[in-house]
Amino acid sequence: MQTESLKHFAKGLLRSYSQVFFTDNIGLAIPLLLVSFIDLPTGICGLIAVIVANGSATLIGFDEFRIDKGMYGFNSLLVGLGLGNGFHFSPEIIAVVIIASLLTLLITIAIEGFLGKYYLPFLSLPFVFAIWTALLASRLLTSLEISARGVYLLNDIFRAGGHQFIAIHSWWTNSIVSPFVNNYLLSLGSIFFQFNFIAGVVVAIALLVYSRIAFTLSIIGYTVAYFAYGALGVNIETLGYGFIGFNFILTSIALGGYFYIPDKRSYFWAIVITPIIALVTVGMFGVFSVYGLPVYSLPFNLVVLMFIYSFRFRMKAGKLHEVIYQQGSPEKNLYSFASHTSRFPREGFIPIYLPFHGEWSIAQGHNGQHTHKGEWANAWDFIIVDQNGEQYLGNGQATSDYFCFSKNVIAPADGHIVEVVDGIDDNSIGDANLVNNWGNTIVIKHSEYLYTKLSHLKKDSITIKNGEFMKRGQLIGRVGNSGRSPYPHLHFQVQATPHIGSKTIKYPISSYVSNGKSIEPFGYPMENEMVSSINSAPIISKAFHLIPGMRLIWTLENGTKVEWEVFTNTLNKSYIYCSQTKSVAWFENSEAFFAFTEFTGSKKSLLFSFYKAAYRVPLTYIEGYEVNDLLPINRTFSGGLLFLQDFFAPAKFFLNASFKGTLEFNGSQIDPSEAIFSSTITKSAFGKQLNECNSTIKISTNLEIELIDNDSNTKCVCELL
Repeated sequence: MQTESLKHFAKGLLRSYSQVFFTDNIGLAIPLLLVSFIDLPTGICGLIAVIVANGSATLIGFDEFRIDKGMYGFNSLLVGLGLGNGFHFSPEIIAVVIIASLLTLLITIAIEGFLGKYYLPFLSLPFVFAIWTALLASRLLTSLEISARGVYLLNDIFRAGGHQFIAIHSWWTNSIVSPFVNNYLLSLGSIFFQFNFIAGVVVAIALLVYSRIAFTLSIIGYTVAYFAYGALGVNIETLGYGFIGFNFILTSIALGGYFYIPDKRSYFWAIVITPIIALVTVGMFGVFSVYGLPVYSLPFNLVVLMFIYSFRFRMKAGKLHEVIYQQGSPEKNLYSFASHTSRFPREGFIPIYLPFHGEWSIAQGHNGQHTHKGEWANAWDFIIVDQNGEQYLGNGQATSDYFCFSKNVIAPADGHIVEVVDGIDDNSIGDANLVNNWGNTIVIKHSEYLYTKLSHLKKDSITIKNGEFMKRGQLIGRVGNSGRSPYPHLHFQVQATPHIGSKTIKYPISSYVSNGKSIEPFGYPMENEMVSSINSAPIISKAFHLIPGMRLIWTLENGTKVEWEVFTNTLNKSYIYCSQTKSVAWFENSEAFFAFTEFTGSKKSLLFSFYKAAYRVPLTYIEGYEVNDLLPINRTFSGGLLFLQDFFAPAKFFLNASFKGTLEFNGSQIDPSEAIFSSTITKSAFGKQLNECNSTIKISTNLEIELIDNDSNTKCVCELL
């Protein structure tokens, strides 16, 4: 237990360094930690500050998850680095660092509590307020001595790395004379209060290895600032030495790739905001220099917070998408978002299903030939037809001749009944009631501004009353021929208001089978299209009905056992967890498909093989139907190709990983003895195929699952417990 606590504490300490760049990536944290020690006293004070802040947060009982992520340590780190760099190293400055780090922690919690109400990050505001307080107090603390480090740069470099660092510095100053390059590196180093190009080079390399998008944005932000400063007539040297340059770098990374999905629009705004930061910085420099206070990262904090907050008031969200779930890097945010939005484009919408059982035909769709015009264009008329396309028996002169007449009408989704009209006579065939246009009608409220209306129902067939709550699939009436209806059919529309006669809105129908050949997660059925509700195949739907607490025990060919468990988090997101490899596979289970949505952990794990094999599995059987999908490219590619793609990803993807799956059954189609799902993942670059990965999942009637992954030569059997 003690060892585990030390591991968590060490992770929180390291992540406090990487959180300066908005991430908990430990691979980035390690070089940043080392950079802070180029000036030894500065590094020591920073480390002390983090230890004090995280230790105090743990003792007080603050959120362990946020401590572990470094969220409560990075502001104290910056305060410690700033004080360590500004004052002569002594017991007195260590005491001030300890006190200031505690103050920073309290300010962090307070600001988090305030800004958290508006779902805004606290960024490095606690650092600015805490170090200002410490600097103002230091004027009365006579025991503190202002440091001369930085004045004699060669002495500082020699202390950090001896003659080797001096040689490197001499080579650099003689070879690299560009103020643009040098000030960029000085700006990066100054983030950790290290004012030399060696620190900047290390930070730049670490940033490049961690994220190509973040690295590119750091250059973009600095470049725009460099020319903006030139246009404003401000001394360019202040970008490197005035605690100013990193404002532009951090702003560009924050807006271009962290708080927003990185794409051409986020890059555009990162460029547009930079001159604003430049103006704000120059203005604040003039104000705070009167009090002898550096502006530090205040311009970055204020402008980024104003941008995030103000853009939430957009009446049209546009295509600049705020990141909801941070994945750990700009690339992961982008690849996850691109994959998820293409796979689940209607996520968040309340699903509206077909209001009947069986297979029906669309007699009139949106913008129909007869009555679906103007404000009422987005509606459907449903009928039932036979194999010859006829909708009635005999000569069709009686309403009872029509196949759909008197068939059950069911609630298309959960909701309250808000309007019922009944008692209107059904018309004779060919006649129409123009006085009571909609005939017998039901209006159901599913949420604010989302209602469905079902019309032309059979007289006295409505089984519900106003105010009743209906569950999806519950019988509410029967198809009739009332109102403006020359022959029996079911009129169905979605509307934003509860009144009979309200104009329609364009809203999709969810989870239906089209023409008996394809499963549509959502769509707008067209005229003459045959549609039906999805009937699940029990053998496969039961196997993929994974509920919290369920355990899956796999036995490999060599007898090794691997155990997984199913969990659900506080946001009702379900996932499979493998304790042996610490891997997690998130999934969604709808009527139509079982689908994995995200994976974290080892790509060599059995769970990753299952993730690939069962990426999207249909839960119903349609002969000859193929499932097609796309995988996130960072889950299927690695190495140089992915490294190169990262640079271009905000503008264009040249890598592709497609998924294709087919489902077959052995035995009776009504009661099959085995289901076989075969899948293929095809990777391509620049439109040319690279390779394929084939997998097979076999499911027997006793819910035993066999997985064959040809890519990793894995074969195993699973028991569901």
